[in-house]
Amino acid sequence: MYSPAPQTPSASGGKKKLIYDQDHRGPLSTDTVATLMLLQSDNIDLLGICTVTCDMWAKQETAYALRLLELMGRPEVPVFMGAQEPLLNTKAEAQMRYQMFGSRTLGNEGYLGCFAKDAGNRDDLTPLPPPYSRFAQIKAQPEPAADFIIRTIRANPNEVTMYCGGPMTNLALAVMLAPDIVPITKEVIFMGGGIHHSTSSVNVYFDAEAAKIGFRAGWPKFTLVTTDLAEQVHMQDGGKVDVIVDHAHSPIADLFREYEQKPQRANPKRQSFRMPDEMMAAHAIDPSIFGGFDEMYIDIVTHNDGHYGDTSFWDADWKDKGGELSGQNNPSIKAGRVQVLKDIDKGRFRELFTDLMTRPINRS
Repeated sequence: MYSPAPQTPSASGGKKKLIYDQDHRGPLSTDTVATLMLLQSDNIDLLGICTVTCDMWAKQETAYALRLLELMGRPEVPVFMGAQEPLLNTKAEAQMRYQMFGSRTLGNEGYLGCFAKDAGNRDDLTPLPPPYSRFAQIKAQPEPAADFIIRTIRANPNEVTMYCGGPMTNLALAVMLAPDIVPITKEVIFMGGGIHHSTSSVNVYFDAEAAKIGFRAGWPKFTLVTTDLAEQVHMQDGGKVDVIVDHAHSPIADLFREYEQKPQRANPKRQSFRMPDEMMAAHAIDPSIFGGFDEMYIDIVTHNDGHYGDTSFWDADWKDKGGELSGQNNPSIKAGRVQVLKDIDKGRFRELFTDLMTRPINRS
């Protein structure tokens, strides 16, 4: 069994207190797989799951999150439905940008999540496929996600890690309502943006205004998984899926068999998805899997044009670079300082991932 590096003890018996904020797309995606990793980990205290519109509308994501918790025997984990729309961006504007300027995402994906033309409406709720099979009997909490985030961080100063696997809409709302939570948040982990690879990524451009607020807030520690890093590992690499199907317990084996193994066998040329949210979960569980980080500044383009949602990076030591332009290559005035993860140990990541997916279901 995989043994993570020792963690700093906390008030919760050595477990890391974590709020899981996610555009929780089902039935199986990088979002839901990261959920499984955190549920299976024995050093994560999952304080709650917050949903946020992006890959799907928040109402549908919430339905998947609730039923997954039932299937995993974890109904005690509370679920809070979050922002159902970006702060300013709209489906009409997103479609207009694509028509005028073309796709700004990786390759020719043109991915818009629930802002795609055929993505349905905000209040639609479609039946859940097997192995979900039905809607959950447990219900989402009545408290909005942003209020839960504020209340929980205030109650646990300097102990809560914010995992933001979707747009930062919920986090931005919490910051605007209660800026006092910023200095007492232990860490924010976010996936989005790229320096060389897909500088416009869905978690940022879906709600660029929220990303700008989130990055500029001034957190004590902000850890970033870029698309550059995420592209280094894909789900089908190293036969991970077959190992999980052969050795995991239900419902994990069922999910991987139906939604990863079967599609791959039906189409051997199918390109499995990169693993950004799983990398974020791995960092929360065992940061030593990554070979350090680069300190950088980051800011977001929010002009309503073809560069909406682009990420801009500057070296943290820009003042020391020297040369004729020394002192002029400065970041934007309010750019946020982040730690950009680099150099993932692929072998250790695979070991952690397959261990979590194949160990007995953690029902505590």
